[in-house]
Amino acid sequence: MCSVLLHAKTSWAQSAAETADSVTKRAIALMGGEPTLRGVERVAYQMMTQWQRTNFRTVPYTDQPSYEPHTDVRDYTLPAWRNTREFGRSRIINIIRDSIALTNNTGKEFQPLSVAYVDERRELFLYTPDRLMLALRDAPDLALGADTVIGAEPHRRVTATLAGRFRSTVFFHRGTGLPTMLRFRAGHPNDFGLVAWGVMPVEVWYSGWRTFGAVSMPVQWDILRVGVPYKRMTVQRAEFNPSFAADSFAVSGEQRAMYLSSSATKPMHESVIRRDVKMATPELAMIMAFGIQAGAAKIGAGWLMLGAASTPFSYEYGQRLLDSLGATPVTAVLAGTSVTATNGGVFTAIDRGLPVYVSQASEKALRRIFEGAGRPVRGLIRVKPGMIIGDGEFRVRLEPVDLPNVPGSVMAFSPRTGWLYVPDGTTALDVMVARERARSLGWSVKAVGTAVALYQPVTP
Repeated sequence: MCSVLLHAKTSWAQSAAETADSVTKRAIALMGGEPTLRGVERVAYQMMTQWQRTNFRTVPYTDQPSYEPHTDVRDYTLPAWRNTREFGRSRIINIIRDSIALTNNTGKEFQPLSVAYVDERRELFLYTPDRLMLALRDAPDLALGADTVIGAEPHRRVTATLAGRFRSTVFFHRGTGLPTMLRFRAGHPNDFGLVAWGVMPVEVWYSGWRTFGAVSMPVQWDILRVGVPYKRMTVQRAEFNPSFAADSFAVSGEQRAMYLSSSATKPMHESVIRRDVKMATPELAMIMAFGIQAGAAKIGAGWLMLGAASTPFSYEYGQRLLDSLGATPVTAVLAGTSVTATNGGVFTAIDRGLPVYVSQASEKALRRIFEGAGRPVRGLIRVKPGMIIGDGEFRVRLEPVDLPNVPGSVMAFSPRTGWLYVPDGTTALDVMVARERARSLGWSVKAVGTAVALYQPVTP
């Protein structure tokens, strides 16, 4: 009896290992077969990327997309990626070859491009469907997880460490045998727009299967970051193993040396473009630097920092710029921006014991930032109606406001100067709504600050 039970357990273990292997083999066979997929060395995609605004509203269709047609060509043997992006009448060509990134938006000479694009190429090549299947086949720890249900449809679950670094789960539709979704966790410490989220959950969903020659693949790739839509990539045309111009991925020794000696090898938020503080008024400072909050306003004997920057590094840098104005310290932070992840430096403010004022909308984003950093949520003060910070003539009033695209936002008002600050404001309609709310509160507005311009005088 014991030997039978032992044999049964051994057979079960072998069966589980074989099933994990057979799940990937079945998908690869449907996509064209392993010899065909491994034989793909070059590819040319014509694509449309729909960029989606990262936000945490539960109301559907609030992503406010923008559209980017682009030609994506690759040589996996180098590895190299050439991405030609179209923005209206503008064309940007990016070349990423191994660890070097170059860009050209003038039609003349290529210049160094941020190392964040090297990270992007590595991740893009991982989740491209045929590459993903081969990565699973090559993973030393391929294993079968528990079956699950997605949208009332049964799925197999396969786990593996991909590219030696991404602990990943791939869900295969049990009926079709094809991949539905890839899930892993990753940070993007070099990307200004993503760094604040820390190590975040990433999902790539696959749909819309088509056949291009000998290869079948999904043409719709939907990427979620931090649990919400980030972008949709649609393959409009695909050609496998095409011929490319000889200089498609050319990187000269001089260009390589230029890149390695440039600030492009640093994170985006450390590649400061402008280093200056400009006084819009005696009470309002504009911080002119890439990755830094918009500015600061006087409150009593200190500064109210308008935003918490993209990272602790850029927060520290912004404060050093303010210090150049004199001895006035930063005494509070308004982390009110909700539509972008520009509050990664909030930890620096909290660790210094500074009060951090947030709106209902920005608090949702900040909670995800805390989660990505593995820190408990603390030190945030939700703005309530009638809140006043500072003292004397330099006091600032804070008030919740519902903007057309950002319900639960915030606005700040300086009675001394008549300056109204709307951190989530990006349009004339936002300003109109905020000024209407200010009038209802009896505020006399003489100038407005938004995410677009920190100080603009207004007509009566």
